[in-house]
Amino acid sequence: QDTVVALQALAQYGYLTYSKKSLNTVKVNFMESPSKTFQVNDKNRFLLQQTSFPTIPGNYSVEVNGTGCVYLQTTLRYNVYLPKKVAGFSLSVQTANVSCTSNFPPKFDLVLSASYTGNRKVSNMAIIDVKMLSGFVPVRSSLKKV
Repeated sequence: QDTVVALQALAQYGYLTYSKKSLNTVKVNFMESPSKTFQVNDKNRFLLQQTSFPTIPGNYSVEVNGTGCVYLQTTLRYNVYLPKKVAGFSLSVQTANVSCTSNFPPKFDLVLSASYTGNRKVSNMAIIDVKMLSGFVPVRSSLKKV
């Protein structure tokens, strides 16, 4: 039901904001860099037009002149690099015995090596949860080797 309500809302938004003769100039002003100007009209109103801000954080402004509606959106994406911590475990995953011949499906072994590298003598308890790659299933007899 959420999808139906969302589609109704989008249809209503499109109906209320549509203008037969729309022509807009959108100008994005950057602090010290040249501004970026977009033209939005009837022919390109569904075309995604975008630009990147040269520096973050910064002061930016948008000027829109013309007739009709323009949908503006800003997105900020960032990564916060966390300091490396000393892990209590070491994990290595490799493939072996890869068979990609005309036989279908391809077969290969997953070789997992896990070891405790912490400061104590033992780790107390650890669980390794291995999920299969999408579209692959384990060979049942190989599960007994685990």
